[in-house]
Amino acid sequence: MNIKYLAYLTGIFFFCSAFAIKITFLVPGKSNEDFWVTAAEFTRAAALDLGFEYEVLYAERDRENMVDLAYKISNEENKPDFVLIVNEKNSAPQMLKILSNSNIKVFLVHVDLTDDQKKVIKHPRSLYKNWIGTIVADNVPAGYQIMNEMYKSIPEELKAKKVLKLLAINGDKETKTSLEREKGLYKFLNENKSIQLLQLIAAEWDRDIAYQKTNYMFERYKDIDFIWAANDPIALGALKAVYNQQKLPGKNIYIGGLNWSKESLQEIKKGTISTSLGGHFINGACALAVIYDYLKGIDINSPNYEMKINFFSPIGKKEVDEYYKYLDKNNWSKINFKKYTKFYNKSLKEYKFNPKDILRDYK
Repeated sequence: MNIKYLAYLTGIFFFCSAFAIKITFLVPGKSNEDFWVTAAEFTRAAALDLGFEYEVLYAERDRENMVDLAYKISNEENKPDFVLIVNEKNSAPQMLKILSNSNIKVFLVHVDLTDDQKKVIKHPRSLYKNWIGTIVADNVPAGYQIMNEMYKSIPEELKAKKVLKLLAINGDKETKTSLEREKGLYKFLNENKSIQLLQLIAAEWDRDIAYQKTNYMFERYKDIDFIWAANDPIALGALKAVYNQQKLPGKNIYIGGLNWSKESLQEIKKGTISTSLGGHFINGACALAVIYDYLKGIDINSPNYEMKINFFSPIGKKEVDEYYKYLDKNNWSKINFKKYTKFYNKSLKEYKFNPKDILRDYK
């Protein structure tokens, strides 16, 4: 190869690398936590396909650490161009304020601001001009659908009972995600009066806490037909407690969760968990598609630069094997994320972020 041509190509490579857009995902969860690792790594696959430089920082479910990481990012010499933040533990307003003192643009993902927070800081590009957009999952239909999928799975003779008893275990008592999933559950209960809610408790999204609290609930309530769980770790903790009671999950007690975790999918295959909703782990990747368009001059056309999307789909027993394969991160590099941008897909009027379609869509 001609030396001058090789030098030219090398120069282009280093030029592109030096000027690549850097994205940092400030993840609130733990670095060994199934959902948040899946979300971060799927976002990485999208970043690489879209030509972004990408890094993940885990806050390890520590609110102070989330805020400290925002300070660290804003003071770095090699600052990222964009930061994805999550309103876990209602920390977003503090992080937005910190990051507003830099030139870093911010995108809010996964967990929206609470109504009270919105009264103060309103929406993107209002109080904080560098906060360019929000894309979050609509958790109300998710809360509804967990219960609906469980109810559909029970035999007809059980549906004929005058009263079916439900234990509900939410994540926490204050985040928007919990409040919306709870709202969806109550919507279902209002439409199905035969189901009696025994108690709604919170497990802090933690498997061990869910196990301990479910054991205690069985001391209080001997007859439980359903356990509604706000995520899969809670469902798995509750499942362990159910076994302590010599009950038969999937036959005389029904459990539903959310996350599409691989362990839960295996329990669904065995019939011990009725359903897991999921797909919302693609949220960060979808934000990157929107950011890609933004950089190409195609701005967000949603009201107030905010998008709320129903990412959630259930996986039942017959679908486990298919989606277990798609959840292998080694396959994510085969997905053409550019296809979901408006820049590359000129016919796209509204974003189409359906997780099942995206996971199936290999190059």
